[in-house]
Amino acid sequence: MKNITLILLTMILLLSFASCRNADTQDNKVSQSQATQTQKEHSVSCTELKTETTAANVTEGTTLKINEETSVSESDPSEWSAEKTVEFYKAAASKSQSRTKSVKKMTLNELTVNDGDGALGAFIDFCMPFFIAALEKNSTEFDGITGGYESLKASDAKSIRAYKEGNCTVVEMVMKEQTDGAHGEEKSGTVGHAISVVGDLSVVEAEFPKLDIGFDDADISLKYSNPKLRVKINKDGIIESGEWSYTVCINIENLRIDVKNSPVGATVKKGYGEVDFISTVG
Repeated sequence: MKNITLILLTMILLLSFASCRNADTQDNKVSQSQATQTQKEHSVSCTELKTETTAANVTEGTTLKINEETSVSESDPSEWSAEKTVEFYKAAASKSQSRTKSVKKMTLNELTVNDGDGALGAFIDFCMPFFIAALEKNSTEFDGITGGYESLKASDAKSIRAYKEGNCTVVEMVMKEQTDGAHGEEKSGTVGHAISVVGDLSVVEAEFPKLDIGFDDADISLKYSNPKLRVKINKDGIIESGEWSYTVCINIENLRIDVKNSPVGATVKKGYGEVDFISTVG
């Protein structure tokens, strides 16, 4: 039973603490960007006109700078290049940093250990409703906008588009998927630039000083699927509402967990977890 407890503790830590640490870091570093943004509603405080456009082709080229005070009405955003749309978004994110409250939420979709075989698999199945409830309780409000948007570029995205909606400009991006190992960086990569990612999993061990977790000897991958953002920027260049989201799939093989100064230990031969992450503003 001690082995089961160790495995469950580490799996839940990998999925819950590591995934939510973006917001915790934000509380200590208000000047940096991280977890955020919006409801998928098309009727917040500016909803009347909507001009449909097709996604802009993402091509590399000279970055066009847009002043933070640029009015969204100066040009038709549906005609902007991908680069110009990205610069407009970055300016709005920077300007909104000290004026915006964000909320992040996680939902556990799946958690299996050793392919669900044996008593351990049955026990995890039994506990799943409790794990789901624990993650759903972990909604956190924080200051600022998520992601390492300062480094965001058009080539990070599969598609980018902008269009008018009432007096606001809507920016939508579908990012290229990203896969990290155990020691990733929160604001690096195609998803890290736009939304922020889990980062270095070894921070989990620091939270549990009595555990020795063999991250470096294990095979661990974190894949960020379906990463996207949609924000509504008002005429003052402030992000009025928005949503940043992805699904992170964590694969673990041969992860050894030991209690320090004790013979108690266990090995996660194979573990899989899937968590939906969403950050909203508005």
